[in-house]
Parts: sequence; structure tokens; C-alpha cells
Amino acid sequence: MFRLGIVGAGAIGISHKNAILKNPDCEITAICDLAEEKALQLAEGTDARTYTDYRVMAEVETLDGVILNLPHFLHKDVTIFFLEKGIPVLIEKPMANTVEECDAMIAASQKTGTPLAVGHVQRYYPCYHVLKEMIEKETLGKLCSITEVRNISYFENRPRWFLTKAQAGGGILMNYGAHTLDKIFYVTGKPITKLYAAGNNFLTGDDVEASAQLLFTLEGGVSASCTYCGCKVPMFYETNFYFTNGMAQVRGGQELWLSEGNQPLRKVDIDDGGKNIFDCQLIELVKFLKGEESHIATPAYSKEVIVALEQAFSQI
Repeated sequence: MFRLGIVGAGAIGISHKNAILKNPDCEITAICDLAEEKALQLAEGTDARTYTDYRVMAEVETLDGVILNLPHFLHKDVTIFFLEKGIPVLIEKPMANTVEECDAMIAASQKTGTPLAVGHVQRYYPCYHVLKEMIEKETLGKLCSITEVRNISYFENRPRWFLTKAQAGGGILMNYGAHTLDKIFYVTGKPITKLYAAGNNFLTGDDVEASAQLLFTLEGGVSASCTYCGCKVPMFYETNFYFTNGMAQVRGGQELWLSEGNQPLRKVDIDDGGKNIFDCQLIELVKFLKGEESHIATPAYSKEVIVALEQAFSQI
């Protein structure tokens, strides 16, 4: 039984809690949040003890792992703290704000021999497993190009730290681009060879981008374009994969539609086995902690997402 702690009792913490409660290999031992009432609320229905200081939690509790749901600027220091205590870490995406921070986290994991994984959770939608296999088997021919458009009123109801570059690392591109890059890297298995980026914020006085675009080429020649708009626009989220003999479309991040040749798109029903993406991630985390083969995002892999984002921000 893996005794897990959760640091950060926000919305994502709730998703992790629910996954742990359903997993027979895990239990919630401790929950920490600066706001005591949030920690207590998340602990309801569990035997977890609550804390307002993660350092105290680490000293008092015997933990087999900890899940960190924190503002991006805290990822490096808190991750390294737990790694140096010999406590394995699952850190929410993005891994960190900079490549330098990623390197420090990787070095701490290697020095201590303590496992570190990153919560790129959207790769666990079943449609991306199907797409990965289609690309590998060339079911619709060779993959040629990828497009994604993701629009959302980004600045509504967000904590203030999200809108400060020093704390969040960026705006809509940092938050949602990390998902896009992970999904593309995951299904293609290819790194970026060229990348161009543009962005702006004509909506607010915040120093993070409200709109951004990426154009990049993967090893082997597949191209991708990604557009993000966080202004006051209708919500829209669609990803297209174009092959030599058809296309695949992912709607809303998880609904798969396929077309062979020039036939109309048709929805594909995929059995998720009754598990959501946080359930699946936790299963992979348990395998990772056991030293078994796992689909969890490794720190070296997750650093490459930050490498690409850092390159993009250098052009914006």
C-alpha cells in the first residue's frame, strides 16, 4: 500500500484524491494547504491528517510519495525539498517555469536516487492511445501535419499568480501549450527541430500573453501549428491530425473522429474502462514507483516541453 501525501488542496487536488480513493494500491495519508479550511475540506471522507506546512508534514508522516499541486514558481523548491527527504514526487505540469529549474530538479532526483514524475495528464485520454497506435502502424498512411486551436476566456476567475509571468512562467501558452506539446510528443515520439512563435496581450495589463501561436516541425518533417486565444471569445478546442490517406480529429480534448480518404468524419466510440485520466495516471504512477514499465511522464521528457516553451517565449 502506497502512503501518499497531497500538497495543494485546490481543484486538481480533488481529482487526485478521488483517484486515490478508487485505487486499492494507495491511500491518502496526509494533505497540506496553506489554507487550513481547504486542507480539512479535501480530507473529508479519508483518514488523512492535515497540515499547513509541507515541511512539518514531511517530518511527521511516513510517505511513499507526494503529489504536488502548486503555483508554477514553487515547483522547483518544493520538489527538491521532498526529493532530498527521499520522498518520490509527482509534480503537476508544467514541470517548472524554466529549463534551469528543470535541470535542478533532475539533478536532485539523480543525486538522491528518488523518483520524480510529471503530471502530463491529458495523454491518458483513450483517444491519444488510439492515435499513437495509428501513427505507429500508419493506419491512415503517414502523418503529415497537425493543427490545434484552443480558445477560452483565460483571464476569468483565475488566481492572481496565473497572471504574473514571474510566478506562472507565461499565460495561455504556458498553461495550455504544455498540454499540446506533451500530446504531440507522446503520440509521435518525435522531438521538435524548428520552432517559431508569436504572441501578444491586447486585452489586459498583465505581463502574460493572452494570445499566442506556434509553428514547428518535428523530426522527420511533420509540421504543426497551434493557436491559443484567451480573450473574450467563445470556447473552442479542436486538434486535427492529417495523414496521407485520411484524418483524425479530437474535439474537446478527448472525443475522437476519424475519416479514411475523403470520407466524412465519423465519431469513434472508445471504451475507457470506467477510468478517468487521473485514475489512469495514478495507475501509471504506482507502476513507476514499483520500478515497472510505465507511461508516466519522466522529468527528462517533461524538460523537453519546457525547452520548447522557453524557445517560444524568447520570440514573443
